Amino acid sequence: MALITHHHHAIISTPVYDDDTGKWKSSTCVSWPNKENAREVHFLPSSPELFLRFEDAEEAGLEAGKNWVELGFKKALAS
Repeated sequence: MALITHHHHAIISTPVYDDDTGKWKSSTCVSWPNKENAREVHFLPSSPELFLRFEDAEEAGLEAGKNWVELGFKKALAS
């Protein structure tokens, strides 16, 4: 499991082992504080890509989380 913060969002990547393929899938959760100081949480869909190494799946999950946060900021700036 890896945890980073990116633009006040916590991104958690927890790779999951796929017994059928013998490879790793990335699993990512993003959370951030809302206006009431509670936490909002969003789970990203599992990546269709499979990885031989745990570390590669973990890194892919972190990158997916950062991309999701960046996309949200771009949408907010455009409106």
